[in-house]
Amino acid sequence: MLYLEHFGLTDAGKVRRNNEDSLLAGDGADETLFVVADGIGGFEAGEVASSMTVDVLRKLGPDEPFEDAIRDANRRILSAARDDEKLSGMGTTVVALRFGGRSEEPRAEVSHVGDSRAYLLRDGILRPLTEDHSLVAELVRSGDLTRAQAAEHPQKNLITRALGAEEEVEADNMVLPVEAGDRLLLCSDGLSDMITEDRIGTILREHPENPEAPARHLVSAALEAGGTDNVTVVVVDVKEREEAEDVSGGTREMEAVAPPAAGPLRVPRRRPGDPRSEARATRSRRVARGRARRKRSRGFFAAVGKVIRGLAVIVVVIAALTPAYLWGSSRYYLSFDDGEVVLNQGIPYSIGSMDLHRVDERTGVQESEVDDPYRAPIENHKLYTRDAINKVLQDLGQ
Repeated sequence: MLYLEHFGLTDAGKVRRNNEDSLLAGDGADETLFVVADGIGGFEAGEVASSMTVDVLRKLGPDEPFEDAIRDANRRILSAARDDEKLSGMGTTVVALRFGGRSEEPRAEVSHVGDSRAYLLRDGILRPLTEDHSLVAELVRSGDLTRAQAAEHPQKNLITRALGAEEEVEADNMVLPVEAGDRLLLCSDGLSDMITEDRIGTILREHPENPEAPARHLVSAALEAGGTDNVTVVVVDVKEREEAEDVSGGTREMEAVAPPAAGPLRVPRRRPGDPRSEARATRSRRVARGRARRKRSRGFFAAVGKVIRGLAVIVVVIAALTPAYLWGSSRYYLSFDDGEVVLNQGIPYSIGSMDLHRVDERTGVQESEVDDPYRAPIENHKLYTRDAINKVLQDLGQ
């Protein structure tokens, strides 16, 4: 029999005054449900969005789908933002994990939106279960950035999907088998942005005795690395116990239902010289020729299907990038072009042949005239709002 041990922890960090993260650790309607939500929108607003999401998921029953709950949370966030100007623009990421299945086929289900993450540690090997909905993650998937480059990218927190961003939100879902000895981690980007995945894996491996120890060490490591954001972690261990052992305290027993038995497949044999067998052989050859024709047809349709799927992938990528593009169109950055400072509108990236920026103005300021304090932001393509870039341009002109 499998059961769960878990521990969740959140910290505001060393820079933020408030904590916009929220978590759920086994105390909802489904005791095997765990959630981390990272609010967006500044002081108080982000905290409201993440708390609303956790409150909705807290009521989710074991047989109710993640998709309905996440859509409901999205609607509530949008409604609250419309009703209260102080909450305008708020949103949240979310990653949720729950367990179920049969005693011989235990499983975990993961659902996520945004850049909060889920990881699985099995046999000492850590692997991510989620892919970030962010601009740099799209660039990694398109081959324009490596994972190492993405980890250090100045716009790595620009997400392309979140609850509260649009009228409709789509969550990514996956189901995976679990086994005794598995350790699963949910975390906000306050952890994954501060320490590497190698360091996360090391901490999870170094403290196998219970989930509390690695959870506390992970938060401490993020704080020691700077703690520039709220950091939240939930560690869940899948363990095995004897039937007579009592389950209590911080453990959760997984559902146990015996799977149905499957009978063996039988294949009849043909005896040589049997007329009925020869007739069957003739029919078999006809069937084989029919199958060959169908196979060629399937090959044609498979080729067409690949083209359609390729077009679908392009559509999905564009749709995923649309929120980022709309956000980026209100941003500006400076660059050097032929020795002159140029003002660009948008964000300094391209997806294939599609630029996410355009030249807005050639300033007339020469590169040789730029003082050192202004050079680094120009070379690093620091993003500004319209008001902020106007002040920078005034300073450059002086």
